[in-house]
Amino acid sequence: MVRMGKRSTKEQKTFLARAKKLGYVPFEHMRRELLKDKETRTLYEAGALERAVRFAIIRKRIEKKLTQAQIAKRANMQQAAIARFETGESSPTLKTASRILAAVGAKVHVS
Repeated sequence: MVRMGKRSTKEQKTFLARAKKLGYVPFEHMRRELLKDKETRTLYEAGALERAVRFAIIRKRIEKKLTQAQIAKRANMQQAAIARFETGESSPTLKTASRILAAVGAKVHVS
């Protein structure tokens, strides 16, 4: 489900009810349905680490109030490359991901 900021529970319920009436499906519902398929679930799970790194980088960038352009400059990359990475449009190499992580001041611990 999309986080809806500082809306009250009542406002959230009203929003979701209106969305449902218009035919929209909450992300969590759609994800649950898609993951019932074994092949889809396998592919989804295979991308879990990449998604976790991507989300951590985005969170850290926003936390530090940095723009994609600022991160790109620090990582000696183009802003478009950062945008493609953040949207999931591209999967950088481990070396490139490490440059981006360093640019936002983040560290990854794999266990």
